[in-house]
Amino acid sequence: MCEVELTSQAYAKMILHAARYPQNTIDSWSALRGLVIAGYYQANSGLKDTSLSYTAIKSASLIADYQEDAVLIMIDNEQLIPSPEIPPLTVLHQNSSKQWVPKEKSLVMWGHWEETQRITRQLLQAKAYNRIIDFDTHLEDIRADWTNQELNVEIACLAAATNGSA
Repeated sequence: MCEVELTSQAYAKMILHAARYPQNTIDSWSALRGLVIAGYYQANSGLKDTSLSYTAIKSASLIADYQEDAVLIMIDNEQLIPSPEIPPLTVLHQNSSKQWVPKEKSLVMWGHWEETQRITRQLLQAKAYNRIIDFDTHLEDIRADWTNQELNVEIACLAAATNGSA
């Protein structure tokens, strides 16, 4: 079982996406510039709803058919507070019986959790969720950049400011 590392960019974009579309189940992760599709994430519309949708299970299982160490990430809506002590996510992997079960917490790496929290908090305060573009939006208007390069640059600048590189 391999380790999983979630970057500030991945976490911030999942949370911004969930903030922009709180009424919907949110599903995503994609391959960009030589990266592989490594997983799928979901945020349910109900505060206490922690169930995995059929779509999430089916999509994550399909990814796992091609990517042995695929993960399914569930955003825990009850834990979505401005400064959570721990990431409000459950990272699941497929066991030998092809069931999605929580990954051992020691195998989920958060390189800079405090930095990630600060960046995400700043983006939420700036209402950056209004600028995130998902693939559905791109399909409605192909000029819309679903890779969110402007947001990626903003996240990198915020990270650089934290590290004193700005």
